[in-house]
Amino acid sequence: MAENKNTHLEHVSIKGFKSIKDLDLKMMPVNILIGANGSGKTNFISLFTFLRNLSEGKLQNYVEKQGFANAFFHFGSKNSPEMVIDIDVGYNGYHVAFEHGASDDMLIFKEEYCTIKSSLNRYLIKGSKGESGLLSGSAANSTYVRDYTREYLEDCRVYHFHDTGPSAGFKQATGVDASDYLYDDASNIAAFLYRLKTSPESAFANSYRDIVTAIQTVAPFFHDFFLEPRGTEHEEKIILKWIHRDHDTPFSANQLSDGTARFICMSTLFLQPQSLRPKSIVLDEPELGLHPAALEALADIVKVASKDNQVICSTQSVAFANQFSPEDFIVVDQCKGVSSFKRINPDTLKQWLEEYSMGDIWTKNLIGGRPEW
Repeated sequence: MAENKNTHLEHVSIKGFKSIKDLDLKMMPVNILIGANGSGKTNFISLFTFLRNLSEGKLQNYVEKQGFANAFFHFGSKNSPEMVIDIDVGYNGYHVAFEHGASDDMLIFKEEYCTIKSSLNRYLIKGSKGESGLLSGSAANSTYVRDYTREYLEDCRVYHFHDTGPSAGFKQATGVDASDYLYDDASNIAAFLYRLKTSPESAFANSYRDIVTAIQTVAPFFHDFFLEPRGTEHEEKIILKWIHRDHDTPFSANQLSDGTARFICMSTLFLQPQSLRPKSIVLDEPELGLHPAALEALADIVKVASKDNQVICSTQSVAFANQFSPEDFIVVDQCKGVSSFKRINPDTLKQWLEEYSMGDIWTKNLIGGRPEW
């Protein structure tokens, strides 16, 4: 079988997961979830954290930390006795169904298999110790199909850069070798940037320059990062510092505004070398703390990244939403505790789009996604 280069999530179907009773949704290169507080955007985003933990054999521990299994079923397991997730990635599909383990309030795998679009076959997989059959060494009819699905889920990352306080991970010292990939909270950003800056690979050096240039567009006072490891050869540490264009003495990351700090994290995420970038990048409300000019720059970065890497994010920012096309949006509404998701038909907004952008159209309540009354 020829290797499939298209590794975007193309379709997702969900039943009985949190506020999502029944969902059947086509996914695009850019997917902007827009809706009111409590509509279900974050629940959809959390699906990818759920699937990543599943693919890494950490599902039951994750479920326990999130309040045990009953909290994952739509209105509880008495109302939704089954939870089903189906995803299509390239030529492959993955299906998993869960039941509720009433005795220990854990998830029980009811059914799990992979598929290939060109075939009607179901390639059954079966895990052990309450974990997924996607894990290496599990029983599988086809290790190729299983491994393909697992590799996608492991390379679909959810990022949160909300914490910018003094104890935020990216403001702390980290091992200089912690640079294989950018962590989900950017806590290793200093080591990651140091890797890009010092790498002999031209693609890495180019990415580093792109990141610095992007930051300078929204923070003109920023000149460059100051990245110097400290410590012994066996325990080198590095901390994020930066240089002001008018001063030689480096400043610490604590001397950045919250918005600038978040923009640095997101620029690094989207402008990192293609070889290191996740196949699908998932973000919850990336606009927090950003000036409208920074939101415009961020949108441009997202659009460029989406040519090769899928982007899934939620927003409540009119300014950010105004930067995207109708086909990029997923409108999220909730009625009586049930979340609904729908794509925008640009033809229905043709006249409005002559004068208004999508964020403005959203505020006029022409597409939904407004608070439930």
